[in-house]
Amino acid sequence: MMSVIGHAKRLSGYPALSDNGEIMLLKQLTGFSLALMAMIAYSLYLVPRKRSHVSQRTFTFWMGCGILLGTGVIGLLGVKGIHMPTHRQYGMMFIGGLVWSTGTLAYCVAIKSIGLARSTPIKNLSALMGTFIGILLFHEFTFHRIVPTTLVIMGSVLTVISTTILGGVEATDDTADWEGSAGVVVGLLAAFWAAIAYSAYTIPMKIVYAQGVTPTSFLFFMGQGCFVGMTALALVTKDTSVKNAVSWRDRNLAGLAGITWAVGSFCANTAISMIGVAVAWPIMKNTLFTVLYGVFVLREVDVARRKRELTSGLALSFAGVVLLALAMRR
Repeated sequence: MMSVIGHAKRLSGYPALSDNGEIMLLKQLTGFSLALMAMIAYSLYLVPRKRSHVSQRTFTFWMGCGILLGTGVIGLLGVKGIHMPTHRQYGMMFIGGLVWSTGTLAYCVAIKSIGLARSTPIKNLSALMGTFIGILLFHEFTFHRIVPTTLVIMGSVLTVISTTILGGVEATDDTADWEGSAGVVVGLLAAFWAAIAYSAYTIPMKIVYAQGVTPTSFLFFMGQGCFVGMTALALVTKDTSVKNAVSWRDRNLAGLAGITWAVGSFCANTAISMIGVAVAWPIMKNTLFTVLYGVFVLREVDVARRKRELTSGLALSFAGVVLLALAMRR
């Protein structure tokens, strides 16, 4: 296991000494751009949950179907095709999907309990977790090069701080529920578990990357684990909704959520292979786009009352992205 991690360290996506400078710069810019695209997709993929009127159980199943479709198509269209894994590699990718699926169910529960703008910042504590996975397990940054390591940690910390500030900017019409409802506790715990589940699967990702598995192949096989996990969770989740027929509109909304996640994960997986998880992960988990969408589209935020939190939170969020960009170039 340690030898595999050691090999992954050398293939972390951080600049190799033998790389041509211009090629490395292009690789970094591409990876950084893909991380930003993943940030947008990850900010949007559960917005359909807000528009859907079906139970959590039904939404979970049909979102899993969308994930299976999206990851399957992306995998088959990959430039290098599907890398046929060993049994061990397949097990790691499949289990990664299972773990992720528990985080998605938790995230959906959190959105229903405490809202998108509150649950997303808590879930995005995974940004800091991903950075330390990259540093401590895969040595993408080392303390022998203190400047870039400091920059990447500061960028990740600013991302987490900004999510904490921005977590308080949701619309004020449900303040009483936030302060007094027992469901808020469930929402907070669910969002925190989502943070853990969403960062843990980067470990098997990095390991199989070092063994020659491509990002699209990883997504293809992880998507199967996601589908099985979400189907199982749908089966065991108690359905307390009124037994009305599920419309194709609601099925399509859930499927769209899954396909959007698959597109975001394609960008994320490719970005990690290029610039490493320590830099890419906090960029992808940045809530800047999420909160802007909540302000201007979903109208979840009372802008006049929360102007100070919005300004400071968004400024810190942007500063975090800048520091992460600088960390790559030091």
